[in-house]
Amino acid sequence: MDPRNRIGLHGAYFLGMAGIGFTLPYLPLYLSERGLSDRAIGIISTFAALSGLAQFQVGEWSDRLGRRKPFILLALLSLAIATIALPWVENVVLLAIVVVLFAENGICRAIVETQSGAAAVGLSNPDQVAASLGKLRFWKPIGIIVVALAGGRLAARMGIDVMLVPLGVAGVLSVLAALLIHEPARVHPRAGSPDESDGRPTPSLGRDRALWWFIAAMVLFHMANAPGGVYLGLFLTRELHANQQRLADAFVVSMIIWMLVSRPAGALADRIGRRPLLIACWTGMALRLLLVAVAGSANWIVAIQALDGFSNGLFAILAAAWMTDRLGGAIHAGRAQAIVGTSLVLGSAIGPAASSMLVDLLGYRGLFALLAAVGAVGTGLIIAFVPETLAPDETLSNDRFHEHNVNFITPAEAASA
Repeated sequence: MDPRNRIGLHGAYFLGMAGIGFTLPYLPLYLSERGLSDRAIGIISTFAALSGLAQFQVGEWSDRLGRRKPFILLALLSLAIATIALPWVENVVLLAIVVVLFAENGICRAIVETQSGAAAVGLSNPDQVAASLGKLRFWKPIGIIVVALAGGRLAARMGIDVMLVPLGVAGVLSVLAALLIHEPARVHPRAGSPDESDGRPTPSLGRDRALWWFIAAMVLFHMANAPGGVYLGLFLTRELHANQQRLADAFVVSMIIWMLVSRPAGALADRIGRRPLLIACWTGMALRLLLVAVAGSANWIVAIQALDGFSNGLFAILAAAWMTDRLGGAIHAGRAQAIVGTSLVLGSAIGPAASSMLVDLLGYRGLFALLAAVGAVGTGLIIAFVPETLAPDETLSNDRFHEHNVNFITPAEAASA
C-alpha cells in the first residue's frame, strides 16, 4: 500500500473508530443520565445493531463497483453529523435515531469497519491478507485508548457530555482523511480467483457447510460478547462501586491488549494458518465472560479485560481473513467483510435484546454466566466444524487450493468419514 493510501485509509479508520472509546464505557451511562432505563438502552442498542444489516448490501455494491472509498466517506460523514447532534437532541425518538448512527455497532461504524477492511485487502499484496488487516485494525484500539483515557479525566472533571466536543472534531477530520484514499476504478482479481470476468461464477454460499457453521459461530460470539459493552459499565459502577476512572481503566486494558495482538496475529495467521488462532479467539471470549461472572472487585474486572482485548483483537483479523480466503480473495472482499459484519450485527442485536429481558431476572452476574455458556457453544462449533483455509504448501495460494481441489476437513467431517 502506498503512503498516500496508508495515511488516508488508516487515518480515516483511526479517527472514525476512536469514538468507540466513548460508546463502550460511557454511552450507557450518558443515556442513563438522559433519563433512559436499562431496558430502553438495551432496545436502542438492538436497533443500532439491526441497522448494520445494511452493510451486506453495501458490500455487494462495493464489489460490483470495485470501489470502497465512496461508502467509507458517506458513513464517516453521517457519523460526524450524528456525533455533533447527539448532545442537542431532546426528543426521545430522535435521540434513538442519532444513537443508532453513533453507536459502536450502528450502521455508520459497521460500514466503516467492513469497507475499510475490504479496501485494505484490495490495496495490499494478495498473499498478505491477514497481515494487511492487522496493520489496519492496529489503529482501532489506539484511538479507543486515547479517547477513553482522556475522556475519563474530562468526565471526572466536567461531565460525560464534554467528551462529545473533541469527538465531533475527530469526525470531521476522519472525512478529510478519507478523501486522500486513491483506489483504482476497479479492484483487479488475483490470478485464479473466481471472478465473473473469467467465466467462473461467484462462490455459492448455500453449498458451503463450513462457511455456514462459521457464520453461526460468529453470531454466537457476538451474542455472548456484545451485551458486555452495554452492561459491564453498569455492573462496575452499580454493583462493584467503581468510579469513572476505574471504568475507563477496564476498557483501556482491553484496548491495549487488542493493540498488542493485532499486528503479530495477522502476520502469524499468514504463516501458520487461521484455525489455531480462531480456536484461541473463541476460547478467550468464553473464559472472559465466565471470569467476569465470578469477579469479586473492580480490580478483578480490569485484569480480566485483558482476555477481552485478546479475543476481540484476534476476531477482528482472523474472521475477515478466513472469510476472504473462503470466498476466493480480494475480488470478493466486500462480500467477505460484509458477511463477517452482518454476523456481528445479528449477534449484537440478539444478545442485547435477550439480555435486556433477562438482566432484571438474573442480575449482572447471572447474565454474564449465561453469556459464557453461549460463548462456549460457539467455541465448540469452531473446533468441530470450521476447517483451515491456508494450504500447508506456501507456494500455492488459497485460490489455487480450490482450483486443485485440495480440501481441508474438520474433526466432525473426519469422524463422519
